[in-house]
Amino acid sequence: MNDIAAYGQQVWGSVDINKEVTITSSNNTFTFSVDDTSYTITLPTGTYNTIRELHSSDLIQAITSAASSLSIPVQFRLGGMHYDQKYNVLIIEHTDKEDEHVLDNFTGSANDTLFGTIKFNLAPRN
Repeated sequence: MNDIAAYGQQVWGSVDINKEVTITSSNNTFTFSVDDTSYTITLPTGTYNTIRELHSSDLIQAITSAASSLSIPVQFRLGGMHYDQKYNVLIIEHTDKEDEHVLDNFTGSANDTLFGTIKFNLAPRN
């Protein structure tokens, strides 16, 4: 039995979401592409909290819920980074854990709030 977790293609965002994040009608759409297919997620307005110490995020749960009906072949994860300070970012991971995929074209009114730019682009790994 293999106890090593396998991961699909991942992109890590650059925006610190370890704080209270407010989503309004002016910053509620998040668009990105998976293998040249574009997807847009519309988040419900509200205030979401991420707690680094508990490794939990209402924001990641809201993104997952908003995307659930769209059949996007990715999952949304909370990632932790540590440079001069510890912070959390949104990770988008392809559900295929063997092949490489292209995850790109991050735009939408929520991009600067949720994701930013690609900090890491990691190939599938065990």
